[in-house]
Amino acid sequence: MSETGQPSEKSCGPASVCLSNCEELAAIFRALGHPARLAIIKQLAMREEACCGEIVDHLPLAQSTVSQHLQVLKDAGLLVCDARGRNCHYFLNHDMLRRAEAFSEDFWKELNALQSPADLALHSAKTKID
Repeated sequence: MSETGQPSEKSCGPASVCLSNCEELAAIFRALGHPARLAIIKQLAMREEACCGEIVDHLPLAQSTVSQHLQVLKDAGLLVCDARGRNCHYFLNHDMLRRAEAFSEDFWKELNALQSPADLALHSAKTKID
């Protein structure tokens, strides 16, 4: 906030929008915050769809564990499930993945914009030393 009580140019907009975007990004990060879930996303990226058993065949995890991870990804909106008889076929939700990418990119841009020139110069100097 500026001295006038208005949001500064560096803020992420109205507080409710900023918080909403942060909450959605945090939910996505939580869903992607496990190596098995990232591996599942990669497996599904290599094919158009897969049922749980096909995913289990490519991971060193029990079927029940993979099912739990699939549910977390589905609850976060990153996967879509098409029930066919007794099997569920999972697909990546590319729209949500693009949205997650955009939110993440915006978040990091906003963080970088909030750094002072002195912080940026210090970081640049440390990078050159390392």
